Amino acid sequence: MWSTFVNGIAGLLAQLAHALDGSYGLAVIAMAVAVRLILLPMTLHAAEQAWHRQAKLLKLKPELDRLRERHAKDPSAYATATQSLYRQHGVTSGLGSGMLTAIVQAPLGAGIYAAIRQSVAGAGSFLWVSKLARPDAWLAIIVTLMSCAAIALNPAMSEQARTAVHWLPVIVTLLVTWHLSAGLCLYWAGGAGVGVLQAALLRQRINRSKPASSPGR
Repeated sequence: MWSTFVNGIAGLLAQLAHALDGSYGLAVIAMAVAVRLILLPMTLHAAEQAWHRQAKLLKLKPELDRLRERHAKDPSAYATATQSLYRQHGVTSGLGSGMLTAIVQAPLGAGIYAAIRQSVAGAGSFLWVSKLARPDAWLAIIVTLMSCAAIALNPAMSEQARTAVHWLPVIVTLLVTWHLSAGLCLYWAGGAGVGVLQAALLRQRINRSKPASSPGR
């Protein structure tokens, strides 16, 4: 069943390449953008929900600090009081939409990556890349910069988190893409481009909702 799924994606990729004058590079980018745009309403909703949850938690921080001090010697009582406070203010666990998004994305992403790896094994050049089956340093750098832009635009990240955590996913992205084939890097680049769009849309939505729901930042 898995091989049928992967072969189906590989066949679709071959048809895209044929329609794009035989360019597997363009086909990979087109597939990446199409998949991310299809998933965009779901991922954008999950990101917006995460921002609203963070905003509520920031407002509740003084009360949470008081509960922590009051129940410093009783972790069980602190956990119960915290959950009660969350229910009172409508703070959810945040796992619902995020988990659903991950459940949809994980098998789809794995299948597409396997199909691309299979398809570009004998593919030729694209732009400056001589062989799509081999890693390319410039592509890795471009993907890393695009991922960095998406993180920088993300309004759901506090300034403290932005300075402390901002570089970790950037470094991980560079290390991973540095060793990926250029074909997989192109897919990552297409997805990262839509990621930048998602961050911009999220910022726009949040700016519109700020008068009614300030994040307290």
